[in-house]
Amino acid sequence: MCESSHSTKGNDMRQARLKPDYQDTWHHCYNRTVGTRSDRPFGDAEKEVFVRMLKRLAAFYSVRIVSYTFMSNHFHIILQAPLEAPSEEDAAARYAAFHRGKREIHPGTAICREWTGRLRDVSWFMRHFQHLCTAWYNRTRPERRRGPLWASRFKNTVLESGLAVWACWTYVERNPVRAHLVADPADYRFCSYGEWAQTGHHPFADAIAHYLLPSLPLPFEGLDANGLLNTLKARFARDAAEDAAQKGNPAVSTPCEFMLTARRRVRHWVDGLCIGSELFVREAVRRARPSSTKPNHRLAKAPPTPDAPDGVCCWRHLRLSLE
Repeated sequence: MCESSHSTKGNDMRQARLKPDYQDTWHHCYNRTVGTRSDRPFGDAEKEVFVRMLKRLAAFYSVRIVSYTFMSNHFHIILQAPLEAPSEEDAAARYAAFHRGKREIHPGTAICREWTGRLRDVSWFMRHFQHLCTAWYNRTRPERRRGPLWASRFKNTVLESGLAVWACWTYVERNPVRAHLVADPADYRFCSYGEWAQTGHHPFADAIAHYLLPSLPLPFEGLDANGLLNTLKARFARDAAEDAAQKGNPAVSTPCEFMLTARRRVRHWVDGLCIGSELFVREAVRRARPSSTKPNHRLAKAPPTPDAPDGVCCWRHLRLSLE
């Protein structure tokens, strides 16, 4: 089965959240702030704090973060939610460490059993992260602020291991380039690739080595972390060269076109429910939405590439209006 939240009616109708509970699952999580697209509430100070909060929560929860990018009004996070929950002893130790010994839970208690389930859950993790960001942001404004910081609940797109994870990862890390903030994502210190390139150490090195590398497509088999970093550098250099070659003559794409590129904004990485092979996508959606697997118009297929001759599909839930 897949866990899913209930839908609500209204202008902001909620889609059922896909959270497959039958395997380790990759998620691309995303949210933006309240206000208009031109509002830019986050400066360098805010982004630095959010990065620290994310790292602190990553040590508390058992979800495996491999990528993040914090922008002036939104964020992207790629993580893996594990199938297995931590032991009660591990949950109790994580809880005490997170609260710096001031609060404790004990194995064998109901609250400890609850936390063993929460620590592997992407919804609990994201809810906790967004709450910490909001509480800190509101109390640190020159004039104390009240109310929500985020426009809605976070979005998550389920990703199949392999090409879908690789394509989404490069897409997320190159976000500052698409926003014209830097020419090379290595120069942006509020994304995980930027920190990796500048310091030589990935902020979530263990997750990269033990979970991301084994989840990448076959061409990456046998690479270590340094080899992966060099592969990313080469990929982004190639993207930059293609950008330069097309300067003044940009490629035309439609808002609903799904493609495997990090060079242009592709809404499916944010608004899609599930991305991967057609078999993976249909199976994941079938488990969560048995009545929704027949309409083919829900399935968008990216054009084949040398890396993906069979293509990659997206079960989409695109809004009529662009964000």
